[in-house]
Formats: sequence, structure tokens, C-alpha cells
Amino acid sequence: MKLLLVSEYFPPKIMGGGEINVFLIAQALVKKDMEVTVLTSHHEGLERYESKDGIKIIRRLKTGKTASGLIDNFKRSFFSVDKEVKRLYAKVNFDRIHLFGTAIISAKKLSKLNVPLFATIESYPTLCPKGDRMYLEKKECKHICSFSKFTVCQQKSSEIGKMKNKWYFKYNPLFLLYVYQHYKKLNDSLKYCKLIAISNYIHNVLLQHKQESIIVPNFINKMDIDVVKNKKPKLIYLGSLTRFKGPQILLKAISGLDCRCDLYGEGMLKPKLLQMIKEMKLDAEIHAPVPYDRIPEIYASADLVIFPSIWPEPFGRIAIEAKAAGKPVIASNIGGIKETADILVEPGNVNELRKAIRDYLSSKKKEKISLGDYTEDKVISKLIEAYKC
Repeated sequence: MKLLLVSEYFPPKIMGGGEINVFLIAQALVKKDMEVTVLTSHHEGLERYESKDGIKIIRRLKTGKTASGLIDNFKRSFFSVDKEVKRLYAKVNFDRIHLFGTAIISAKKLSKLNVPLFATIESYPTLCPKGDRMYLEKKECKHICSFSKFTVCQQKSSEIGKMKNKWYFKYNPLFLLYVYQHYKKLNDSLKYCKLIAISNYIHNVLLQHKQESIIVPNFINKMDIDVVKNKKPKLIYLGSLTRFKGPQILLKAISGLDCRCDLYGEGMLKPKLLQMIKEMKLDAEIHAPVPYDRIPEIYASADLVIFPSIWPEPFGRIAIEAKAAGKPVIASNIGGIKETADILVEPGNVNELRKAIRDYLSSKKKEKISLGDYTEDKVISKLIEAYKC
């Protein structure tokens, strides 16, 4: 089977777990004797044509360098794949075209090709104009968005996407209309593809939008790591340093606990977090994000992984990564996270998180950790079956 995977970003250019998932899927499909081509955007320092692990990588698309700046996000809103896909399809008669993330925006034009289209829904741009499904920045959104709801919600939010939501975004009607119309294009594209949801949670949100989907979660292989002995319990956090990811909740929770905490990430909340560490006199440190090939050694150094998001994450990649490393994880009981983590706490509840950390560290009985349904063989078998439908 000849497959074309289309993704806005692809390793080594990583914006989050979505790009890692595309790479792992491509690798796994090659192992199943599939002919895999990945079409993605080009960035400085990267080859436009490359072959890696049996994957043919073509970097000819254009988009923003990051997802955190106004200019880059404006460029991202023009991200289109149909011309390049049609050019490739004229040369290679692909059996399936699989769109990831915002690449779905070209599905209507691509539907005219004589080839089945698949789209993995791994984030919220197709389902929420702000991209986070947090209503009024207070609770998980239960609505199908309208322009009026978006306008009110946007004005009460401190972030939009991965950008700080400044006053000239909140009260600019042209900006609001532009963002909402872009969301509507993405949302309308859902009906032209066979949809793949990465969690039961996403599957149910799609049903709310009257869209059927097949559930194919992310996967990870067991990590081969050396055990690290720490003088005192070590907690780790991996992710963006933004309010909705909850690193501030974690720092408050470890106050008074005899433990070390290392946070890996970047984001607009970093100055505040550094101030909290200093004022609360915490044994904690913030590190720059590490390349994905260094992730195993980070998990190897941990006694406990904390996943304190207060927004409904579409999946829970941190949780399955921790399991792959044989490490326990305490996570928020929200969104897709609750499907992958075993120890769950109320999102944003500092006292409940502190108690869960204390209870785990003081417990002598440690549960056996298993990857369950998130192994490569199980997940890729589901994906291949989906391709046959």
C-alpha cells in the first residue's frame, strides 16, 4: 500500500506530541512493508528531500516557524497542501492520503482526487476557534461554537492558542472574525475525510459535531532505561509553561513536601514560575525542552511524573511515555488524560494533587505499570484496518 502522510510540522521540527505521533506512525507503517511518503513544511537548516528509516520525507510546504507569535500564526492560517498533494499524486498513485492536524483544511479540494482521505483529529483547531475547549477560561466547553459564543469566550481568556491574548486581540472585530472564519473552514473540512480520533474523548466531541470517527490512539514502545537512584524523591514535568498546562499548580502542590522537582519546557508563564520557585524556596528548577531522543533519560531520572493540565487534553501522551519508562504518573481527571493515567486528581486542585503526591511517595506498595492498549502492534493494526475500510 502506498501512503501519503501530510503534516504541517514533522521531526526534527516539533510543536508538540502530534509531530512525534506522525513520525512513530510512519516508522511503524514502514515496518509493515508500507511505502510511506511524508509531505511537510520546510524550515531553515532542513533538507527539502530526505529518506529516514525507510520514510520518504518531502519538505515543500510553507507555514510559520512557531505557534506562539502573531506573524507566524498569520502565516499558518494560509497553510495549504492541495497543490503539492496533487503534484505528488500525479507522479505517485497513492492508495491512501492521511492528513494530520491543520492539513485537513485542504480536504475539500483533495476530495476530487480518486483516493480515500483520512484525517487524524489530535487537537482542537477543527473543533474550537481558540483551540483549547476552555469556556470563559473557567471550565471545559460543552458548546458547539458560534461567533457570539467565541467573541464572549475570547474576551475572558488570557491565552488564544499558544499566544498571550492581549487587548488588541480581545476587542478587535476583524481579528475575531478572521479567527472564527478560519475555524469554520477547518470544521467544514471534517465531512470530506474518514476521521480517526486519538481518544474516546475526541470521538465523543466529534459526535457532538455530528461526525463519526474510528478510535486509534497514540502509541509508544517500551523505553529501555537505566534505573537512577535519587537522594530524595524526584518529580518531573514535561510540557509548555502555560497556565492551562498547570505547572503553577504543581509548584504550589510541592510546597512543604520533601522532594525535588524538574520542569522541562518553555512558555509565557516561565517568569512567574521562576518567581514562585524563589519566593516559595522550592527545590525546583526549570530546564529548556530536550530533543525527543533524550526523553528516556529524563524519565529515567524520575521517581514520579506529574501531568497537571487544567484543560481537556485530547490525549495523554505524557502518561503513556511515563508508563513506557516504567514510571508512575499523577494526572488531571479531564479530557483524554483520564483514559491513559491511573492516578487521577481534580484539575487545578492544589490540595488534592499534594495529597496524591504525598500518598504515593509514602506508600511502600508500588503498582505494576503496563502499557495496555498503547503498544505499537495493537495501535498500528487498528490503523491498517481503518485504511481498509
